[in-house]
Formats: sequence, C-alpha cells, structure tokens
Amino acid sequence: MERDDLGRVIREQKPLEGVRKVIAERMTYSKHTYPQGTGQVLLQVDNLIKFRKELLEKKGVKVSFGNLYLKAAACALEENMILNGSRTKTELIYYDDINLNATASINGILMEPVLEHADRKDIEEINEEMAKVYENLKKGKLMKVKLEGGTFAVSNLGGFLIDSQQPFISPPQGAIMGISRNRRVPGFDENGNVVPVNMTSFALTVDHGFVDGIEVVNFFESLNKVLQDPWTWMYHKRTPAQEE
Repeated sequence: MERDDLGRVIREQKPLEGVRKVIAERMTYSKHTYPQGTGQVLLQVDNLIKFRKELLEKKGVKVSFGNLYLKAAACALEENMILNGSRTKTELIYYDDINLNATASINGILMEPVLEHADRKDIEEINEEMAKVYENLKKGKLMKVKLEGGTFAVSNLGGFLIDSQQPFISPPQGAIMGISRNRRVPGFDENGNVVPVNMTSFALTVDHGFVDGIEVVNFFESLNKVLQDPWTWMYHKRTPAQEE
C-alpha cells in the first residue's frame, strides 16, 4: 500500500501526458494570460422547446438542443460582431466569418469541432452537418473534422446535472458561451397567474483585454430575442460582408 508524504493512501498514480496534458497546459495558459470575466443570465426557453416540437411533428426533423443553441449563438453574434474575434500581444482581430467551436466530450476526450459559417446556415443544415461531425469524431475519423479556425466557442452542458458554469475562453478567442441545464420553475403569465416556465442558465466569458463587460449585456439581449422568436431566427441567414 503506497502512501504520499502526508500519509494518504494512493489509489492510482500516472503521468500527466497526452490529451490531458495538452488540456491542462491550454487551460493554465488561458487563465493566467487572459483576464477573464463571466456574466450569467436565466432566459426562458419555452418558445424554443415549442419550435423544436413543431419541427419534429411537421417535418420529422429531430433537432438537438445543442444545435439550436449553436444557431442561436450565431444569430446573437451577428448583432454583436465585436465579440467575434481574438487578441494577440499586438493586435485585436475581428472576423466576419462566424465559425463556432462546439465543445463536446467524445469518447471521454474533450473535442472542439468547428462549425464554419454558422450564420449562413439554417437550423436544419446545421443539424445535418453536426450529426456527421459527431459521427466522425466517435469513429475516430479526425481527418474528416475541422478542429481549427473557430472564432467563438460554445460549451453546452445542458444535458448534465449542472445549474451554472463559468467556462474558460479558448485562446486566442475573445469569448465563449456556456449553457447549463433547463429547469422547469414557477413563473408568471401576463395576467400575473403562476404558470410553469422553462428557464435555462447561460454564461458568457470574455477576455477583458479584448472587450468590455457591457458587450456581455448586449449579447444576452440579442440571444434572448432569438430564443423568443426561433421561428424567424432559426431560418435566418446572414449575407457576408464581402457579398453586400
């Protein structure tokens, strides 16, 4: 029975290497190099749930909440392009392309596949594309998945028992949105009656060397607008600047 210097029994000891070492180094670099701040908000998602149900019933298309949130993030970014960028030691870089890193745990490994041009695709296109991405990741076909070139990250923990999170940015990106689980709680209708409502916690972590905190507020206002009218925004496609 092996013990450490303080007498604690060691169950297992192994070297810090491989993917775990890379993640540890990146997160340490992120925390110590980029001054980060996180804002959080609870937003009602009943309309999003209704939209998802209608899409399945009318078109037979089963869309994951993760993909709905990817599209919602892209729409919110369209109105807050100052968050769609990165910071180096000498420059602030703002991108016109909205390429989302969709962080996910695949076979026990943290992966960040990139959904390119999320703003130019509707929810059905995104749903189909991401299904292929996750299938390739699960099969270990990494060459078929784009893992670099993201401009903004989305960390979705909505399927787990967690009420809030404070995600770290993925350097050199300037921001990351986090999603926690949905909760059905008492709310009020327009007449003041108590009714059940679905609330989800959203977080936005930003690099304060890149943007100010007010941009978090502006982003959440745009995100809420999308969530309240998914019938419009889930099929919205932005025209790229170079084509305007």
